[in-house]
Amino acid sequence: MEEVLAVIFQVAFEIGFQVLISGGVDLAAAASRRTPSGCGWAVTHAVVGGLCGWLSALMVPHLVLPYTWLRIANLVVGPLVAGGLTLLVDRWLRRGAGGATPFWHGFGFALAFGLARFAFAAR
Repeated sequence: MEEVLAVIFQVAFEIGFQVLISGGVDLAAAASRRTPSGCGWAVTHAVVGGLCGWLSALMVPHLVLPYTWLRIANLVVGPLVAGGLTLLVDRWLRRGAGGATPFWHGFGFALAFGLARFAFAAR
């Protein structure tokens, strides 16, 4: 039962953290009226995600997910869920406009966040 609660807590924490941090980066990107091109914002989201993961590992050094298989599952499921939620929120805010780019930005942020936490757990 503890493992299930740990997974739920971890997913809720990562999604909430992503919404707070990624939302600010998204607002900054929306402030520029230019059409996004290239991979600059995707790389920015990934770097910010990695930094947030590293900072969260410093602030909360104990492992929330006690088993390696749960941490690996989190690396697979977390970015997919975060990317999907980012895409859904983007489509809701833009009323259906936009492509798959928000998915990849959310995916990159969550993957970098999870990889930073996973690397911390492996040490």
